[in-house]
Amino acid sequence: MMPLPLFTRPLMHLPLKNGTLWLCLLLLLLTQHAAYGALEARDAEDRLVTLERPATRVIALAPHIVENLFSIDAQDTLVGAVHYSDYPDAAGLIPRVGGIGSMSLERIVALEPDLIVLWGSGTPIGLRSSIERLGLSYFVDEIRSLADLGDSFEALGVLTGHQSEGARVSAQLHSSLNTLDSVQARRRSGNIPGVFFQLWDQPLQSIGKDHLLSEVIERCGGRSITNNIAGLAPLVSLERVLSDNPALIIVENQQQARHWDSYPELKAMRTANVAVINPDLLHRPTLRLLQGMQIICKGIDAISQAANAN
Repeated sequence: MMPLPLFTRPLMHLPLKNGTLWLCLLLLLLTQHAAYGALEARDAEDRLVTLERPATRVIALAPHIVENLFSIDAQDTLVGAVHYSDYPDAAGLIPRVGGIGSMSLERIVALEPDLIVLWGSGTPIGLRSSIERLGLSYFVDEIRSLADLGDSFEALGVLTGHQSEGARVSAQLHSSLNTLDSVQARRRSGNIPGVFFQLWDQPLQSIGKDHLLSEVIERCGGRSITNNIAGLAPLVSLERVLSDNPALIIVENQQQARHWDSYPELKAMRTANVAVINPDLLHRPTLRLLQGMQIICKGIDAISQAANAN
């Protein structure tokens, strides 16, 4: 974190007589204040967010934002979070301002934040309008790609005075992705398995082409069967899934997996390729996404190898 100014007492109280030394001290102080005013970062909406000094009272309005601030060692700046901000364990100690869709403006204001990190697609429009009306500084976080995730680490690092940590974590992410890409390139064959990623079963809901996980599946050598549907989380008909006949179905719990027992004709069911993956490893765009991605890649690799063997 950027250090506080070296001199906090008024200059006239300092027992200095040399005029040149006075001037040097004044220039030093002005330079430090200028450095504070240089904190700028662009958010997901390409807004230039400018702070006079590193944020020390941050409210994060999504669980993944809390986790990402911990990843760049900026957890000490957090003064507010939303329900289900439960990773790492220490995140449970942060005061709550409500849940997704039911956040309290009064609690937010009472915490006197110097930066609010909004979730672009998850923060209610009315709350955002109120934050703007009150003149509170805010940053919009909306991760639609793996590149966006790296950019978010770096931007949050700048705004919280953890620029080197943000850059380090971003570099770690990209290094891991490059390694994964290299492995996948060596394993890749002409077979590209169809994948159905289930978000919900009643009604049936999946990921659209704008969802980060469509890119994850593609980088693993698969093809989301819903990647031609606009939006983030579209409703999907059962007939669509049966027609596309995916080789892999991804769900988040055993109950969702049992939903497909009624459709043994599906390729994924015939080959026992229904994968249950902890949703926190996929639905939260954090470093833990790499763990979920490895599981998806492993499943797609196994399907591709089996197809090549036949």
